[in-house]
Amino acid sequence: MDRRQFLLSLALLGTPLTKPRNRRRAGTQNVALPPLTLSPPPGSYTGEAQRLTALIFGRFWDANVGMFRAPVRSAETVDSDPPHQNGYTFWPSLLAFHTLVEGEKIRRGRYKARMAQVYRGLEQYYDPQKHAYNAWRHFPGNNDTYYDDNAWGVTTLVAAYEATGDAAYRDRAQQVMEGFVSGGWDPTDTPGGVRWGTDPTKPHTADKTASATAGAALAALGLARLGIHRASNIAWAQSALTWLQRHLQDKDGLIRDGLQAPTWTVMPTKWTYNTGVPIRAYVEHYRLTHDPASLEAAKRLARAATDRNKALYDQLVRDPERRFFYDSSFFVHYLADGLLALYRVTQDAALLDEVKRNANYAYAYLRDPTDGLYFRNFRLWRIGEAQYQAWRRLTGQEHRREPDAAERSQADKDTRLPVSARPLVKTLLANAGCARLFWLLAQVQTVPHPSS
Repeated sequence: MDRRQFLLSLALLGTPLTKPRNRRRAGTQNVALPPLTLSPPPGSYTGEAQRLTALIFGRFWDANVGMFRAPVRSAETVDSDPPHQNGYTFWPSLLAFHTLVEGEKIRRGRYKARMAQVYRGLEQYYDPQKHAYNAWRHFPGNNDTYYDDNAWGVTTLVAAYEATGDAAYRDRAQQVMEGFVSGGWDPTDTPGGVRWGTDPTKPHTADKTASATAGAALAALGLARLGIHRASNIAWAQSALTWLQRHLQDKDGLIRDGLQAPTWTVMPTKWTYNTGVPIRAYVEHYRLTHDPASLEAAKRLARAATDRNKALYDQLVRDPERRFFYDSSFFVHYLADGLLALYRVTQDAALLDEVKRNANYAYAYLRDPTDGLYFRNFRLWRIGEAQYQAWRRLTGQEHRREPDAAERSQADKDTRLPVSARPLVKTLLANAGCARLFWLLAQVQTVPHPSS
């Protein structure tokens, strides 16, 4: 299953599209629910971020081959030669690197050496001819490369430079942006946007997606913040954000997933990151230009994104006070990033409170107390029996279990079993997403950093 097929499979399993889902799908129990109280991690967001970051590297980092690997085959891993078997693809590996960057912003010097070590490992994915990171380790003829991965790579590398002063990160960010990411932009507006991937043999790579277009806009603005082609990068980002508004913003104010080739029909799914990354990009544009229209655009997106009656929340839950973001930790942190960036500018406490609320929910329900690692799904009925029962107690409702295969072992012996019978596993992408979420909250309680 490729990345787009994976996302589409999630969309078919109860994902909100353009309207809230039919609330009659889940019955209610005739019980009075106690007041909902969710506490932050007892050691503070900083403490939980540090703890989880350490666990990630203890569980997933293989220093012998310089890459992240899973103990068993699971979501995001690749079958390969023995040293690299169950190695992780570039996106989760980049996100794990990003957790170190976020930690380095407020714990100067603590993660710098580890960042350099992981960055060297990421070179295995880098294609110097394309000036881009492949989805898997580079080899001659590998054309499986994605514009959204590389746009996020640019943003992460810019932040790494700002956190450490190491010019290697800045220079690579510029190489990837100018040598690859900008080439994905269609200037014709027919349909325009940034395409998703490069390999024509894989489905959906020609789609023009919100993730690639918004990610590229944010990447360009990061380089502009460093003074690299400031005027042209700001102008280019503005064009990309305008395209998103014109082609992918729905009437409810949220950003849809993209335009599907070759007919350019709208893909209606609304992931949290589809709206979160544009919020962050508009805030960056405002910081660089002081254009009030960009700040207002960010505010409008944030209002839509934090409306519990709209599609970014699990509309299966009847009580809005018990609704949380509906998708997964590896998407939610992008929305948190946008909302917290806007909070820094506006000091609108409601934005900070909503991010804290969802982070506290993740700590309470996605964290497995047996090993301290996190599951992927914010929809608890998609994980295991314990999480399903917790959802019933939380909501006072009944709903069928829909176990997610991505939460479970994909070893050959296990895939012969029904999904619900396969062992639960923890993934790098899930835990890096949660770690970054906690680091982002830790940063708003410390000295602000320019790339925060």
